Amino acid sequence: MDKNQGIRAVVKRMKLFRRKEGQVWQNVERVIVNLSVMNNKLSSRIQYMTGRGRELFEACVKAQAEGDQEKAAMYASELSQMRKTLNNVIRSQLSLEAVINRLSTLKDLKDVKEAIAPVKAIVGNISKDVHGAMPELGMNIRAVQESLEDISVEIGGLSGNETVYHGVSDDEVRKILEEAAEIAARRTKEAVPDITR
Repeated sequence: MDKNQGIRAVVKRMKLFRRKEGQVWQNVERVIVNLSVMNNKLSSRIQYMTGRGRELFEACVKAQAEGDQEKAAMYASELSQMRKTLNNVIRSQLSLEAVINRLSTLKDLKDVKEAIAPVKAIVGNISKDVHGAMPELGMNIRAVQESLEDISVEIGGLSGNETVYHGVSDDEVRKILEEAAEIAARRTKEAVPDITR
């Protein structure tokens, strides 16, 4: 192989690398957009559930005032379930916001490679949390999970080997989820009154 052929081969590989790198960034952007849409849907659901929770609380208070214990217990039971679901949805939204912020701050492929595993884990947890409350988000979450998997494969191909996530620990994911759970519990208490007080 002469010198010109070697140079052409290197240039060809560099162009291919840049094209693949561009595809990774396009996929990251697509994931951010999809997550933002889901975040908006969760916000709407939280507003609806908060309003419904207040209605149930007022109905329970009214039934108590009228001396209808059976009706009051029914409303209290429904409100209790609503609070549990609302807590899960709020926690999911907070986790989703953390994922969107993390993906939005990525600067290079090394950042993407390090962020992808925790992001995949958090999105998986969000899927579990909203499954009962918002089954329609299930397909959207699956699409995001597939996109994240594609990004993992693309990054692995760019580095010339399988993607290995060194330095990514379950502690990072657990920390984000615990923080989201704490804030979600606090917001749920603020949004929907606690009947047991």
